Amino acid sequence: MGSNRRYPEHGAKLMEHRDLRTAAQKGELQTLTAIQLGLDRTPVTIAPEKTHIAGTAWLRFGTIDVHAEVRIERWTDRAVGVSFEIDGRPMRCWLWQGAVTFKE
Repeated sequence: MGSNRRYPEHGAKLMEHRDLRTAAQKGELQTLTAIQLGLDRTPVTIAPEKTHIAGTAWLRFGTIDVHAEVRIERWTDRAVGVSFEIDGRPMRCWLWQGAVTFKE
């Protein structure tokens, strides 16, 4: 089977969606706890609603890690709040900054 020369990223995107679906079926999406976030003593920056800040992140479903494209919605000095969709179902979680890469 050949590769798609016109849209070379399409195959990788399909694989990412498949990996996300499979991981979500095998475990719950993990997020940082309120204690880990320290929201009672750490300010949170929230991106304006119409701003789209893209990135990639390591997401954990149970014991399965998946690298996927995400939307960065909020952050603290140590953590990042991201969102993404699986088959149209919105998902959100908090991750350590080291698990997230901002796209330029």
